[in-house]
Amino acid sequence: MASLGYVKTRCRWRVRWRATNRKATHNRIFQGSRMFDSKAEAVGFYATVEEQERLWRKGHVPGQMIIEILKDYYRYAQRFTKRTQVHYKMVLGSFVRGLPEDLIWIQQIKPEHIRQYLTRLLDRGCKNRTCNAHLTAIKSFCKYIHENFELRNPAAKVHMFKEDPPDARFLTKEEYNSLLEAATPLTRDRILFLVNTGLRANEFAELKPDCSNEDMTAITITGKGRKRRTIPLNDVAREIFPRILTATPNALYLQFSRLAKKIGIPMFGPHAMRHRFATQLLLAGVPIAKISIVMGHASIKTTEQRYAHILPTDLQGITDVLCEDEPIEQARLILHKNNQSVFFDVVKHA
Repeated sequence: MASLGYVKTRCRWRVRWRATNRKATHNRIFQGSRMFDSKAEAVGFYATVEEQERLWRKGHVPGQMIIEILKDYYRYAQRFTKRTQVHYKMVLGSFVRGLPEDLIWIQQIKPEHIRQYLTRLLDRGCKNRTCNAHLTAIKSFCKYIHENFELRNPAAKVHMFKEDPPDARFLTKEEYNSLLEAATPLTRDRILFLVNTGLRANEFAELKPDCSNEDMTAITITGKGRKRRTIPLNDVAREIFPRILTATPNALYLQFSRLAKKIGIPMFGPHAMRHRFATQLLLAGVPIAKISIVMGHASIKTTEQRYAHILPTDLQGITDVLCEDEPIEQARLILHKNNQSVFFDVVKHA
């Protein structure tokens, strides 16, 4: 049965409820608690829960409670990576806490509730990229309730924000050379291995000797989204791999930050090595499609977004290959407009 009381330590009103329905095929126990700032809201919610308990005991399941479905989803989300689980829990917890006080049933969630949540993120100064990360978690949860409880998907028509190219720290050639000169042997090995493989920090932390094939020409790792990919090892990476000592992402960042401070350059993290890996491959003429595969990007668009716009100076003169050895003679194009002939001289210089 439901109960209503005032919690002095929290200075808030609490409603608790518990009822059992043996005929229900899912979530036979109807239970939970909810806090309210005002007594009027608590009393109104208490009356609602009392009525729902009465229906529940009679075998009429009124709906699925958000907090109960959320528990089910967290168990389902155990198939994701630990990092994804933590992120999704944080986002969904924040999203549910931001819902109206009287909204407790999963059927009550509407697209406007999701949009209102995203608007609050924008008002707090979050970037579109951050909003999209939150929306991805909410969409995953909504897809889960749609597929498992035959309910409409409230996030289906909520679209992702258009993202600006991400800010990234790219090391110059001078900075990179200075790093190698000032680094200890351990740090130098880590820098060179990351630069020559393009591994993410989390992937580097999980690197093990058995990741390599027999002739040590490639390593196979499980990356972001639990996707497996194979990365070829060049001579530098192959020579370092047997003695490489892995480290956590935080340890790498701290190590590289101290090195940056030592030589007097702006701070950078392990991801800067991944950026240099992609940049050097682009400059060497490797097709961006192949770079996308070896980096483990979800699509080539991700690679293009992150790297195609960062090399404007290196693109200078690439259209020269279209020029002939000798100038093309002046050509005259005749266009008829309003019964007049308009002439355009087109000159192409070698």
